Amino acid sequence: MDEDIRIREALENAEKNIAYLATMPDKKLEEKLELIYIQSEIALQKKITSSIKLLEIWRSQVIAARIYKAENNIADVPTEIEEFMAEAEFMEKKSKERIKALKKTEEKPATLPEKVNESQNIQKENKPPARNADEQLSFF
Repeated sequence: MDEDIRIREALENAEKNIAYLATMPDKKLEEKLELIYIQSEIALQKKITSSIKLLEIWRSQVIAARIYKAENNIADVPTEIEEFMAEAEFMEKKSKERIKALKKTEEKPATLPEKVNESQNIQKENKPPARNADEQLSFF
């Protein structure tokens, strides 16, 4: 892309760029400033004036974003990687909780089947003895 077009786009989208940059962590903005400084030094050595202009615009936008962020107390927006890591940590925590709960249920004696067996034994004991067909008729 032609440097003049990039310069024009950087100037036209300055507000959007600053708003976006303001959502980044301050450490990331500091790294961007360092990178711009290194690129500017290279552009100066090679005497690439259009790149120097573009880098100066970017530098001023990063500085403006840091100031805007500090003045308006703007929270950092997590990157996709940070969101993924947070979700992975959450899932790992839930998995450990489930394993722990499963181990607890395995350690406890199975009380329900024992109660069922006990109630079946009680029913057998209280059940009247089976009568043949002739005995049943005698009751009438």
